[in-house]
Amino acid sequence: MTPEWTVVNLVIQAIAGVLGAHAAALAAYEHRFGFIGQSLVGLIAGGLGGFFLQQIVMTTVTGTGDAEPVTALEAGVYQAVAGAATGAVAMMVVGFIRYEMTKTPSE
Repeated sequence: MTPEWTVVNLVIQAIAGVLGAHAAALAAYEHRFGFIGQSLVGLIAGGLGGFFLQQIVMTTVTGTGDAEPVTALEAGVYQAVAGAATGAVAMMVVGFIRYEMTKTPSE
């Protein structure tokens, strides 16, 4: 399978971005900002990652630098992990910014 841009991979990364954002919210309680907000941030981050990073995620090389063929299952897993990671990082960034903005000066 050659790395090429597909709508299916975009959808996989967008859905995985939502799941990654919610997983990060469970891990960092103080940075949560609501179910809908986290879902939107994960969806946007996963969608943008799916739009811009699909071919980079799919590129697998051997130790000598030769391109390695990727199966359909591997492609789905790569896209899901990339989307989840993108959604989690985006949720943490937005949550940290929101937490710092709402913190009182005495804290």
